Amino acid sequence: MLVGNSLLLPSPCETLQSVRDVLTTGRGWQAIGLTLLRIVSGYLLGCTLGVALAVLTSHFETANWLLKPLRSLVKTTPITSFALILLVSVVSGIVPVIVAAIVVVPMIWQTTEEAIRNRSIQLEEMATVYLTPWKKLRYVTLPQILPRFFSTASVSLGFAWKAVITAEILSLPRFGIGREMQSIKSYMETSELFAWTLLVICMSVLMESGFRILLRKAGQRYD
Repeated sequence: MLVGNSLLLPSPCETLQSVRDVLTTGRGWQAIGLTLLRIVSGYLLGCTLGVALAVLTSHFETANWLLKPLRSLVKTTPITSFALILLVSVVSGIVPVIVAAIVVVPMIWQTTEEAIRNRSIQLEEMATVYLTPWKKLRYVTLPQILPRFFSTASVSLGFAWKAVITAEILSLPRFGIGREMQSIKSYMETSELFAWTLLVICMSVLMESGFRILLRKAGQRYD
C-alpha cells in the first residue's frame, strides 16, 4: 500500500489472487507435480549415493584418500556451474534431478562417514561375539549412525528444493516451477512471481515438516 505500484511490490491481495489463478490451471499443477518429482528423485538419488560413498570411504582408506578431494570440490562449486555444464550433454528435464543429487551427496556422505567412524568399537566387538550379523546391524550399528543421518537428511531436503528450482530456472525444462518463474520474470508479472515464491515456501515447509515427522517415527525404533 505504501509503495503504490504493483509492478514493484504487489499487495498481499494481488499475490493471493495470483496464487488462486495458478492453482486453478492445469499448467500450474503440472509444473508443481513435475518439480516435486524432480526434488524427490534427486533427493533419494543423492541420499543413496551419499550413504554408499560413506560406507566405502569409511572402510577403505585408499578410497577415502582418492575421493575426499572430490567431495570438497562438489561442496564448493556453485549450483549454477553444475547446471550450465550439464546442459551441454543432458536433457533439460533431467538436469534439476542431477543437480539436486549433487547438492545432497556431500552432506549425507560426510555426516554418515563421521557417524560410522565414531561408533563404539568395543560395543561392536562385543556384539560380534553375542549377536548374529543382522541383529548386530539392527540393534548396535544402526542406532549409532541413524540419529546423525536423520538430522542431516532433514536439512538436505531444503537444499534439494533450492537446487531444483535454480536448475529449472537455468535449464528451462518444458514444465516446472523454475520455468514458470523465469517466464513470468520476462513478462514482468511481479504478482505471479510472488505467488510462485509463496507456493514454493509453503510446499517446502510442509514437505520438510512431514519428512521430519516420518524421520522422528523411524528414529523412535532405534531409541
